[in-house]
Amino acid sequence: MSEKGHDVPSHCENCNAPLQGHYCHDCGQSVVNPVRDAGHALEEVFESFWHLDGRIFRTLRDLLSPGRVANNYLAGQRARYVAPLRLFLVLSVLTFFFAQMVIHVDKGDAAKPMVQLEDGVSSNKNSAKQSKAFAKATSIADVEQIRRKNLADLAEARAAIPAVLLHARKAIDVAVDDVNRAADGRIDAIGRGTGMSAEQIVAAKADGARRAAAAMETAKQNLEKAADLATVQRLREERLAPHHVKLAALPTTAAAARRHELNEIRDINIAAGCRAAQLQIADATSTEGDRVRKESEDARIYGDPDCYDRLTLFGSEEPWDEETNPLVIGWAPAFFNHWVNRQIAHGRENVSRAQKDPGLWVRALFAAVPSALFLLVPVFALLLKLAYLGSGRRYLEHLVIALYSHAFMCLAMLALFVLIGLDNAISPHWGGYGWISGILVTLLWIWLPVYLLLMQKRVYRNGWPVTVLRYLVIGNLYFVLLAFAATFLALASLVRM
Repeated sequence: MSEKGHDVPSHCENCNAPLQGHYCHDCGQSVVNPVRDAGHALEEVFESFWHLDGRIFRTLRDLLSPGRVANNYLAGQRARYVAPLRLFLVLSVLTFFFAQMVIHVDKGDAAKPMVQLEDGVSSNKNSAKQSKAFAKATSIADVEQIRRKNLADLAEARAAIPAVLLHARKAIDVAVDDVNRAADGRIDAIGRGTGMSAEQIVAAKADGARRAAAAMETAKQNLEKAADLATVQRLREERLAPHHVKLAALPTTAAAARRHELNEIRDINIAAGCRAAQLQIADATSTEGDRVRKESEDARIYGDPDCYDRLTLFGSEEPWDEETNPLVIGWAPAFFNHWVNRQIAHGRENVSRAQKDPGLWVRALFAAVPSALFLLVPVFALLLKLAYLGSGRRYLEHLVIALYSHAFMCLAMLALFVLIGLDNAISPHWGGYGWISGILVTLLWIWLPVYLLLMQKRVYRNGWPVTVLRYLVIGNLYFVLLAFAATFLALASLVRM
């Protein structure tokens, strides 16, 4: 026999049972072989597609009514609905895949406009502030002490600004002039009040200026605040030299002392590398005009400009280091300790990356939430079982209710992300849509907890007071667990990046 010009077998090709129609009565396989004809293949795709879609649309339609799908499914109407586990998995993957497409977290890396002060122009407000600070001094020694402290602070601030950013440094220079002017004014006042001659006042000012210049120069000799790459290298070598001498003099048996010196050397190298990266990024910024900069990209090209703090674990006095001071779990085998320290190193690096690109955190979190939900669905079903002891329902029935509850939560979040995507696309061209989107998002957030409460009421058929009490207890416990699980999985995702 033939079907549309193609031979149809008399026996099932899968189980060899005699065929009496389009489907084998024994195993259910279709007589149509899609690999023999493109038309049949296309027909099967459309047939499967529309059959599946019919069930999905029917399920989603009834899912919008709190408790209807769960009640009908538990009552035996299973063929008309997509199975709860399949529906939940499809919606959760689709929801958070779409979320990663529409949610963008961009750190404002572009240089912000800077107030530029002209040469010699001082801020009246700053001058008054400095004069007030020096007004408390009752002697020239007090004046000089205040002057040195203020100038040292300003010197550190100025040194932290790369030399290429002249306008930023100009603000510090003006502030230095304000400090010196206020200090000299107070010296004049004290000198006249104590009967000093004009020559003595001038000498006191000159001595104060020399001391201030020395304080400024001392403050500049800071590796983390070096103004150029040559200074970075010079200060790095000066600070490394004594540690190399100490390390060479230590015997190999002095493991703790050698580890300490190695950690000090590493800290110096890290500080030098970070400052060098800062200077190179600042130079690139000054020469590339208005180009929008990304910290993550700059860090990849020029090096990490942020010197991270020491990481100490479990009260250890020495900082953790994968090679010189790793975490060692005494009862664990060597390969496990090695794996743990590799995870710590990866996590440390990736947390630093995520600080420069917050989108990494968001993407890791969105990737972790479906896994967290999947792991917590059985927990939610267990909470329902415990809350409704004596209801006569088995655990698997509670699991069905939990799956359909989570399916609706995913559907609601999918609608939320769709609204966000539409808002991103439409609002730049029509501002009024932002109000519409905001109202819809608010209504969606209000409806979600109300829906879950109504679903619990209709499925378990208890009175309102008991339902609300159980709903609040289960909800609070569950969302604490969900937040913990999502955070843990997001951190795990960052470690694996």
